[in-house]
Amino acid sequence: MESRTAAGLRIVEEWTAPDRLVPPTVIGQAPSIPFEDGRVEVLRDFLDPLLQQKANADWYRLAVEGGLFSETDRRFLIALSPGRDRLSRWHCVELQSEWDIMSKGADGLLGSAPYRPEFSMLSLDGNVLCFATTWEYAISTSVLKAPHRSHVLRHWAEGLTDGSMDDMGDPNDLPLSVAARRWLDHH
Repeated sequence: MESRTAAGLRIVEEWTAPDRLVPPTVIGQAPSIPFEDGRVEVLRDFLDPLLQQKANADWYRLAVEGGLFSETDRRFLIALSPGRDRLSRWHCVELQSEWDIMSKGADGLLGSAPYRPEFSMLSLDGNVLCFATTWEYAISTSVLKAPHRSHVLRHWAEGLTDGSMDDMGDPNDLPLSVAARRWLDHH
């Protein structure tokens, strides 16, 4: 709860996940998507004295321009794991007026420490993916429109349809193999 508040995110309780969203496990391969697939990326060096302001501005600009959310409807999905060795699931959040995704948010909910983001976000309709990762000397924020067109994601999703990771999901959730197949077949 404290981490969500620090990031400036409010969980939207009344939201129900639509069928055929890309499973968050598939999105784990997003940093491997080549630029030719339409991935737009901004890198920021850890030593930049204005890292907090620039990294947050990059995320917001990419999110709005890419269509993750709009100025008037600031809701989107984030992938959160319910526990250690459990598969992530999508949760609807709304960006509040005061937020800090890359510093305070990355120090818990959205990463491993300030300026060490590791998150996946998806537009409500599933057509825009935003993700961040930490490299050796920099952080990367990326946006990808139409993630269903990515050969990397489709290949990974196809591999998950074998059921080998189904036991890692919540017993009340759709098995990962079924969710991956539904996403692939829908697109």
